[in-house]
Amino acid sequence: MDLIASRDHSEKELRRKLRGKFDPADIDAAIEYGKDHGWVPSDDASKSKLADKMAAMLHRKGKGIRYINQYLGERGLPPVKSAGESELEKALELLETRYPGIETADEATRTKAGRFLVSRGYEMDIVRKIVFRK
Repeated sequence: MDLIASRDHSEKELRRKLRGKFDPADIDAAIEYGKDHGWVPSDDASKSKLADKMAAMLHRKGKGIRYINQYLGERGLPPVKSAGESELEKALELLETRYPGIETADEATRTKAGRFLVSRGYEMDIVRKIVFRK
């Protein structure tokens, strides 16, 4: 109950967190109880809603769509679609904060900035558009 009270979790997440502490039969019973009461997403619509909620949280943290979809996949949730313009704007804002004046920077700084965006989960085409202006 404490896990569910802190934030929403997918079924896969709950199973992983409870695996070492409880018997598999007890875990199954607890998850079924949670599904019956609407605390654990059981259908595609509720899983998509949880995925959108988690994606919004990760967007606020400056993560790219590749990172977000990997994060969701690890938790057994469906991937979300990228909004290309918002992804580009978010990457620009993040880069201006981290590397101000990137337009006039040398090649080494541009490469470093590109690696930074890739590590945050941004697509290579977005990185090329912003960092290398191609």
